[in-house]
Amino acid sequence: MVWVLRTTAVLFLLAVLGQAVLAGQFVTGDTGFLEMHAVNGTVVGAAAIVWVIASLVLRVPLRMGLVGVAALLATGAQIGLGHGRDLGLHIPLGVALLGAGITLTSLSFAYRESK
Repeated sequence: MVWVLRTTAVLFLLAVLGQAVLAGQFVTGDTGFLEMHAVNGTVVGAAAIVWVIASLVLRVPLRMGLVGVAALLATGAQIGLGHGRDLGLHIPLGVALLGAGITLTSLSFAYRESK
């Protein structure tokens, strides 16, 4: 199950990075990237959900689990803000989610299952 935790952390991080790339392409005028940005947002959310489930199964330390729950809640807020076109909050929260992705990945690879 540790590999699920690590894989979904990396997926979360890469998908959040992808969000920035897709948004950048959209603002250059290619509106087709907006749909890809929305689809990739679903990937970010799914990765956060699977990470939280894996962390519960593994019974990770509370602080580690809380980071995942915070990332999941922030992702939900991010999706809502994006659909609402509230870019004043959507963009800074996206930056915060990048930090969350780095943190989740770091914690996941530092985690050692107790025997």
